[in-house]
Amino acid sequence: MTTLLEPKTYPPGDSASVNLIDDVLSHASPATFALVTEDAQIPLPDEMNAILTQVVAAMRAGKAITVTPQAQSLTTQQAADLLGVSRPTLIKLIEAGELPCTRLSNRRMLLLDDVIAYRAKRRDQQLAAIAATQADMDDESDPETMKRLLAEARAARIARNHKK
Repeated sequence: MTTLLEPKTYPPGDSASVNLIDDVLSHASPATFALVTEDAQIPLPDEMNAILTQVVAAMRAGKAITVTPQAQSLTTQQAADLLGVSRPTLIKLIEAGELPCTRLSNRRMLLLDDVIAYRAKRRDQQLAAIAATQADMDDESDPETMKRLLAEARAARIARNHKK
């Protein structure tokens, strides 16, 4: 049973089969998977439907799928991997109070839900910053203003390079 809890990568399946499944999913709205046996047909929960839909889309694109079961509690290294940051960066986030953790002896443990919530919050902040930058660019979209700003940026870059 422990082998089911270890990460495993699956290569893309037979493209004809994957394409057939993808075609059925694209025409079904919303797509719902079910576990079918001789005696029963049990609809799968929304989370499993989302996973299977993502698997089919990735395999149709010719990508392999890796299934990595995660515990509800994560070590700092697991949380850092999930967020795509280094472990020292994660420790700084914990110490700054941005991510809650508990201590077990000398180890910090984080809840999976807290890490996922932080990741969503960070993504929202990044998208807001991008939107704000876009709004600034729209305000300055006058061609003459853009030329002036580019010239100023070029002059600042040249000045920085000459100081080195």
